Amino acid sequence: MKERMSIRLKMTLWYSLLICIIVTLTVLAFYFASKSVLRLQSRDYLIAAVEENVDKITYLESRPTEDALSPPGILIPYDKGFLRVDNDFLDVIHDVCAALYERDGVMLYGENPLSYEASSIAFTDSHLWSLTKDGVRFDIYDRKLNLPLPKGKELWIRGFAADTKNLQDLRKIMMNFLPLVPMLLLISLFLGYVMTGFQLAPLRKIEGIAESISKGDDLKKRIELGEGKDELHQLANVFNSMYDRLENSFEAEKRFTSEASHELRTPLAVILAQCSLTLEEERSPREYRDSIRVIRRQAARMNGLVKDILDYARIDQGPLTYPMTECDLSGLAKETVSNMALMTINDIGLKSEIEEGIVMKGNSELLSRLLQNLIINAFKYGKEEGTTLVVLESQEDKVTLTVEDNGIGIPDEEQEKIFERFYRVDSSRSVPGTGLGLSMVMKIIQYHKGSLSLDSKEGKGSRFTIHFPKGKE
Repeated sequence: MKERMSIRLKMTLWYSLLICIIVTLTVLAFYFASKSVLRLQSRDYLIAAVEENVDKITYLESRPTEDALSPPGILIPYDKGFLRVDNDFLDVIHDVCAALYERDGVMLYGENPLSYEASSIAFTDSHLWSLTKDGVRFDIYDRKLNLPLPKGKELWIRGFAADTKNLQDLRKIMMNFLPLVPMLLLISLFLGYVMTGFQLAPLRKIEGIAESISKGDDLKKRIELGEGKDELHQLANVFNSMYDRLENSFEAEKRFTSEASHELRTPLAVILAQCSLTLEEERSPREYRDSIRVIRRQAARMNGLVKDILDYARIDQGPLTYPMTECDLSGLAKETVSNMALMTINDIGLKSEIEEGIVMKGNSELLSRLLQNLIINAFKYGKEEGTTLVVLESQEDKVTLTVEDNGIGIPDEEQEKIFERFYRVDSSRSVPGTGLGLSMVMKIIQYHKGSLSLDSKEGKGSRFTIHFPKGKE
């Protein structure tokens, strides 16, 4: 299978082709523009020369004396008189020559390089013609003489202008340039290949770092291109940001796996120890029942932990698992508060202030889970016979959900850590739970593009305030 063409070679070929096209078009444009200008100039010279020759011809009824021929000229017998023509009538200036004709096409005086080719062209006053002879283009201009001639006589001057020497030189330049096109292409290919090599050097560095990271050699490697604001430096910054996220995600997953393993290991160790202890010798029915209760309690703890871990992971699957729809947040909050009020943890009361008719884009299952976790957290860390208050209200561009308790509060140094997975403020872990409750809350808030603020003081309680944007997923 043929190897695909590299980007460097593709860029070189396109660059060289573009250079050749631009140069060729530029030369052609120059050629045609110059040719047009030179041709217009040649025609102007032709018309000017013919008009000037009109004044160099005079009709005389009798032969003048030699002294009367001023400026010097020649005499041509014509009918009963003479035509006097200045000596400079035949001067060729700017490749323009002229001839004096009668109406019937008989040439009386001058030069005609197209005597045969132009013989069939009728005289037309102040009119330009064009003919080609032996590959040379000629312009022809006719001018009628307004002289007091005998009756029935007409005289014409016909001027001829060949392509100027400058135009011929221009053609030679173009013909000499065409063989240089292949050489220009080769030079463009070489210079383009070298230049693209320098330009793509950072890209090869990016490729090397990316390949090294993909092999898992070192996730801490980053692309260092130095200072710069071009596209490749921006691409390197994007890749570095992506690598930071990948490293953080990888480290987070490692910590999650380690923490989950640790959390599962404890109840599993208790279950195994209880089973071994129970099987060592015969036990009374009561002792068997106590052992089974311990095993059931630890199994229930493991089951809750596994469920929380799976739910936590499922959120990352996005709308496929938890689709976003229009949900009645007011009704959902009322139902959740009503159900949670049946719990009797530390004799804590549950009150609510829920605004009617609040609807937002979200997943009702996750939003219900969020509110449950916050209420359970308030129950766990609340004071006995205390109060937990749930407030839901709508503002212009957001929905605000607040859960407030008058419990033990959270120390300032712990407030940034409570949303980490498996983290508990109570280091003794005497409070039941999996350690994923508030972490799940933060995950659900992020899923709904919301934000959370925490206001807590030790001994006075905590207030969790969540803001959800209206009408946004």
